[in-house]
Amino acid sequence: MTKEKKTSGKVSKTKLVSDKSIKMLQSRIQQEELSSRIYLSMSMWLENNGFTNAAKLWKKYSNEENEHSNWSREYLLSFGILPETPELEKVSIKYQGLPDIIVKTYNHEICITKQIEVLAKHAMSINDHMLYTLASKFLKEQVDEHAKTQNLVDQINTFGTDKQSLRLLDNYIKDLL
Repeated sequence: MTKEKKTSGKVSKTKLVSDKSIKMLQSRIQQEELSSRIYLSMSMWLENNGFTNAAKLWKKYSNEENEHSNWSREYLLSFGILPETPELEKVSIKYQGLPDIIVKTYNHEICITKQIEVLAKHAMSINDHMLYTLASKFLKEQVDEHAKTQNLVDQINTFGTDKQSLRLLDNYIKDLL
């Protein structure tokens, strides 16, 4: 937010992060934490329905999303800006099965990517190279997120959703942990 300059014993502040950038980063924190809760909900559903390996993978995804929220927190704190602790909406605990969770995860990651692209465009439009570096870090992570979910969508499309295929998919997921 500000950079301090000492002049004659007084501190003057120069703003380094725009109000719009701060708002977007606060939103990024909220969205990453919401993603974590969504994936935690999915993990619990999977565990409760016998998909033990998938449950572990979605729990891992949940933890990763919390780590991503910290990227924005650390960025704000590095400029002396206190990040907000966002309110989060209640997430669903009802799913139709592992294929439903995979498709919802895939669609959710597309939504998140679009949000991060807006942050990156904003950073470019104001020539904020530091913010663009952070947005690029998020976008690089999204490539990995898409690769993981695309692979699972491909597995379902190729091998089907019968009980045997889902059991084999859960066993396959063990290798992704």
